[in-house]
Amino acid sequence: MLPSLSIRSTSRTAAAVLLAALWTAGTAPPAAAQSDWARVAVPVYGPTAVLQGLNAHWTAPRAAAFAAEAQALPDAVEALCRGGKGGRELNAAREQWRRSTLAWERLSTVAVGPLVERRSLRQIDFAPTRPALIEKAVRAAPADAAAMERVGTPAKGLPALEWLLWTRPVAPDTPACRYAVEVARDIRREAQALQQAFAAQAKAAAGSDADGEVDEAGVVAGSAEFVNQWVGGIERLRWAQMEKPLRAAGGRAPDWPRAPSGSSVASWRAQWEALRGLGVFAGGEAPLAGQGLVPLETWLRSKGRNTEADRLVAAARQVDARMQRIDVRRPPTVLEAAKALAALKRVAEADVAPALEVSLGFSDADGD
Repeated sequence: MLPSLSIRSTSRTAAAVLLAALWTAGTAPPAAAQSDWARVAVPVYGPTAVLQGLNAHWTAPRAAAFAAEAQALPDAVEALCRGGKGGRELNAAREQWRRSTLAWERLSTVAVGPLVERRSLRQIDFAPTRPALIEKAVRAAPADAAAMERVGTPAKGLPALEWLLWTRPVAPDTPACRYAVEVARDIRREAQALQQAFAAQAKAAAGSDADGEVDEAGVVAGSAEFVNQWVGGIERLRWAQMEKPLRAAGGRAPDWPRAPSGSSVASWRAQWEALRGLGVFAGGEAPLAGQGLVPLETWLRSKGRNTEADRLVAAARQVDARMQRIDVRRPPTVLEAAKALAALKRVAEADVAPALEVSLGFSDADGD
């Protein structure tokens, strides 16, 4: 779980951030990100326009995508519980879990706005899995939303459902299977709530610009939150999910996140896809203010901080290379990726945040 990070901005004019095109696992990023910046002036982005881009072109679409996948999750588990005999229903439920989880990673890696306000990472992705609490919840047999409210978060969410589908696969017409359905429904409810909250946030941001009424303090806070949570997302991936399990293994097989489903690498790549998309521009021309996503690189270049932008791009490319080779069967490749992420975090702390006049907070997401 990534806790909320403390935030504060040292500048009332600090802008906030965004992305452009997605970097997908297994596909090399463009050779030259934002190659026109040296010849074509990068627009100057005000914080309102940048946050509008974040809301309209990043968080709201990804919240909708997660809600769409989560919508199908209870149906897939219910089909299994109705009596699938040949394994087809179990495989279908597992595949829908994978799809829902990857959509969740793309939304939640940089936890801003409603994700923080609703404590959604705790609700949906509590780690580590607590088998004893899951078994206790199965015995309690919650049968509706109100009953699920009384179940502790360690026994719910995507990791709990992974345990019920892989570690101890549920059988049709059993209490465990009925509980798995309730867990899936609980995930769906939170996904729907997030979709609504992010859609409302995007609408409010667009409306404030149209009315000429801007909450300057709120915009500055949103800018600082974004940068802090981007750095926090790097550290969560680097430490909690890669390096810490490796160090704790003590010669045994590391307890990687998403290991029961064999989804560790896919999860890490989805998270890096989000971090890279919000950090490095992948197109050829920066968008006009208010008309697209603005990643950290573009924000830096719009402020004339090309040296810092170049360092960010170079560090991200190092992570790209390591993520291409990562393999949980070869722990040194995981450690290499973690080291590249640590280097990227140092660039963010030493170059990116100061250039953007944003102070970084600290939390127990920091592993050192």
